[in-house]
Amino acid sequence: MTLNFFRRYIIAVALLVAVACLAGSAAEAWVKVTLNNNRSHKIFVAFCWSGFDLEDDRRIGWYPVDPGQSREINLGSAVSSLTMDQFGFYAMGTMSNGKKVTWSGDLRRVIIDPKNPFDGHPDDPVRGGVEAGFRQLALTKVGDRNMDAVATLTFNP
Repeated sequence: MTLNFFRRYIIAVALLVAVACLAGSAAEAWVKVTLNNNRSHKIFVAFCWSGFDLEDDRRIGWYPVDPGQSREINLGSAVSSLTMDQFGFYAMGTMSNGKKVTWSGDLRRVIIDPKNPFDGHPDDPVRGGVEAGFRQLALTKVGDRNMDAVATLTFNP
């Protein structure tokens, strides 16, 4: 009886370790985006992506990039294998003459706060929020197991 209990215990522990290893691998996957601002004004960038199911979809912004500067954004909660075709961005800025410029698209309509940082599900209400069209950003798989992804966004005049 004790030997049977010990075997069950060992099997249960082995299963828990295996599940923890698999979960740890997925949690370590990331998406890194390099932002290059070659324009004469500051740009603010937001991202959205699909998750495993609808509840895991995310939106997050703003990432400011000063004129003539570059910035790397590491989105640790974006699992590249789940979001390769459904990863998008929206960007905006104000030129020195006061003209507003945006980079948008038709990948997905997302509610954003145009003035304050935001984070959460793309359909969640945001006080003062507006709906914006996000543009698809092509990701490139990297790493030993192609679990991670990278992309570069360059904003030219």
